[in-house]
Amino acid sequence: MLRRFGKTARPLRLGRRLLKNIFNFCGIAVPLFVASTLPLFAGAKAARNEEPPAATPEVRIPVGVLGYRPPGSLYLLSRMSFSSLDFVDSSHVLFTFHQSQLLHRAADATSSDDDEMIHAVVLAVPDGQVTATADWRMHDRSRYLWPLSEGRFLVRQRNSYFITDNSLQLHGLVASPTPVRTTEVSPDGHLLAVEREFERHTPEEHAKLEQESNRFGDTPPAEDTEIDLLNLDTRTVLKRMRVELPIVLPIAASGYLAVQQGKRADDYVMEYFLFSGNEVTLGTVASTCKPRETFLSATVLMIESCGPNNSDVFIDTWTTDGKKLWQGRRDGRAVWPTFAASRNGNRFAIGLLQVSHSIDLADSLIDSDVKRQLVQVFDTNTGTLLLTTYASPVLTAGQNFALSPEGDRLAVLRDGAIEIFRVPTVSPTTPSK
Repeated sequence: MLRRFGKTARPLRLGRRLLKNIFNFCGIAVPLFVASTLPLFAGAKAARNEEPPAATPEVRIPVGVLGYRPPGSLYLLSRMSFSSLDFVDSSHVLFTFHQSQLLHRAADATSSDDDEMIHAVVLAVPDGQVTATADWRMHDRSRYLWPLSEGRFLVRQRNSYFITDNSLQLHGLVASPTPVRTTEVSPDGHLLAVEREFERHTPEEHAKLEQESNRFGDTPPAEDTEIDLLNLDTRTVLKRMRVELPIVLPIAASGYLAVQQGKRADDYVMEYFLFSGNEVTLGTVASTCKPRETFLSATVLMIESCGPNNSDVFIDTWTTDGKKLWQGRRDGRAVWPTFAASRNGNRFAIGLLQVSHSIDLADSLIDSDVKRQLVQVFDTNTGTLLLTTYASPVLTAGQNFALSPEGDRLAVLRDGAIEIFRVPTVSPTTPSK
């Protein structure tokens, strides 16, 4: 049985000291875990064996007339971004999508570029009237848009970040001097984490290593990763850290979560580091895989863990001060989670691939394994399942569903239209305890 964590769990200071020489955070030791293949996300009881409750959209806005065409099979399991769907406010949605067209080579093109044109449209709800449009040229197929607070959005073009709103005009925010590796935004949209390449060698060392790699056909010399945590309201860097490899860093407006190995191989210690300088040891969780941590709101986080001899995923949901909220468990045939949260933090939505067989981290999927993409809405504080529907086409990078700022509406890209559902306030199903 998994040992769930709580306020009474023991802190492991020894493990923290062992990591002192590996990670450095402005001169302070910071325990962080190296990213690996994503563990599986857990849903509620309805995501296991029961037929989900029916949901009927109250609004349906066709998107073919906007120029949208569904992606080809290349995008099914690639996790490349093809489109995005977000609420601007309670009466407008922002829909962006890939447009197939020939592009002239950009003057600042690099050898790693994979350019595409993204068409952005703001649509009024419920009539679908277009209120603004724009075309953005992107230089790769990774995620390019994140919702922020107060109807704003973060847009990434290669190594530069911009802020936009319902006008779709791009306003410069910050540019990285080196290639960006990952981007994270806190659930409330106030904090940005940028992981970028950091040169660990002198120019002479790098030139020599690069020459050797070219000579023998090896990969370029490995570099460190530097992480900036940026307050998007004040545009100031709150913290800066350097690690050897890219990591998964769950963030909230007040701090970040760090995970380290416990005394046993299946023990992991969870600590929350506040930007004020304090830290909270939440406790330990036992898992046969590295747990996955996700902030559902500014104060609520979810831990997904693995049990022995079982493909199911176990969930523990807690507040950042260690209060237990609820537990759950999900069938191992619902995998590859993507998330969306309401801006008030009261509700969150999950996208899951329903596949034909259970998988673990060593397994791979093929197209025929994927049956459909499930979308569910939950109450953050209780884990109550409020709504279930499906998205199509299947997009493993997510962003094909969104919650309104108040969490009372769900928008889903489905069968050539944006469907908008009213999220009920009373749960037809509650998660298993």
